[in-house]
Amino acid sequence: MDGPDLSLHARARAVAVSGAALGIAAALGPFGLVLRVNRIARGEAVSLFSAFGPWGVALVACWAIVAVLALSSAPLRMRGIVGSLAAGAAPVLALWQAGSVAARYTLQAGDLARVSLGAGFWLTVAASYIAIFAATAWLKRSVVRGLVAYGPFAAVAALLASGALSSLGIVREYANNAEAFAKQMNLHVAYVGVSVLAGLVLGLALGLLAARKPATEPVVFGALNVLQVLPTLAFIGLLYPVLTDLSRRVDLFAAVGVHGVGWAPVVIVLSAYAVYPIARNTHAAFVSLEPAVIDAARGIGMGPASVLAEVELPLAAPVILAGLRVALVQSTAGAIIAGLVGGGGLGTFVFLGASETASDLILLGVLPIVALGLAFDRGLTAVETALTLWREPA
Repeated sequence: MDGPDLSLHARARAVAVSGAALGIAAALGPFGLVLRVNRIARGEAVSLFSAFGPWGVALVACWAIVAVLALSSAPLRMRGIVGSLAAGAAPVLALWQAGSVAARYTLQAGDLARVSLGAGFWLTVAASYIAIFAATAWLKRSVVRGLVAYGPFAAVAALLASGALSSLGIVREYANNAEAFAKQMNLHVAYVGVSVLAGLVLGLALGLLAARKPATEPVVFGALNVLQVLPTLAFIGLLYPVLTDLSRRVDLFAAVGVHGVGWAPVVIVLSAYAVYPIARNTHAAFVSLEPAVIDAARGIGMGPASVLAEVELPLAAPVILAGLRVALVQSTAGAIIAGLVGGGGLGTFVFLGASETASDLILLGVLPIVALGLAFDRGLTAVETALTLWREPA
């Protein structure tokens, strides 16, 4: 018997089978890869199954293993480990074979030819995530669970390092823009860092103010709500005349590059968006603290500053970190707008690729943004978990 978590395991079975079905559909669907005679040509779409030859059978077999295991009565640990490995192997195998197809096609059609990853490949990645998410529900939290869940990332890194993907369209776009990519990546990370740091300072102050002075809460969060719902482009448009006028009137602003377009409106807008989740979580964390704990700290002679720094902030940290995580992920995605208003960053590749209808160039900007967002989310989630465990009594 599966025990008290039967409903959880039953749901995991349904999710795993759904992921496997999506993976098989993605392998057989007509848009697995796109073969182009040059980077902007419309190209010919082919299925992963037909493009990979015998390896296409292996790809479908991975999904069949996931489905059969999910429906079987095999031990939960076996289902979790083998199911996760099979689901993780599918996108790695697809990527490896896409690199092989790209090498052969480029050799045949010339250096201008491109092989791009199509919808079928990205659906394979989505199916893998769904199936691994379900299969790891059959495993207890352990090193093994972490290895099977994150192993595909290591395999993709190994493929990149080996040069097996060097003929793929997106990798060739990277090779052609390596120097510019490093510069724009650094700029993108700088936008995120500066805006979230400003959001953290303001968010902590406003959240604490709203918690300490309840009468200010409607004003604080009313104003932040208005900023939060402003569309990004409209926000930048509202700032344009203000910043343009400032740069004309104040030489210092003009000297440091504050203009209606460029880095200044991007930093202001991203900082404004970052304030809300941090302020909201700071307020929620402080108002939910046990009054008895605060009274006990005061009772042993601790002053207001000591109570705040040594008692309240450590206890509130996991909830505040959750707000910081949201702000980081939100800013990482939002910084793409800098590419549209002359501020640079990874959005430069996205909008340039869109103007040239070069899908690989668009992906060169989008994929690092997704990777950064996931890294921030997973990293801060791990810190939140560690802090929560530290707070709990042994």
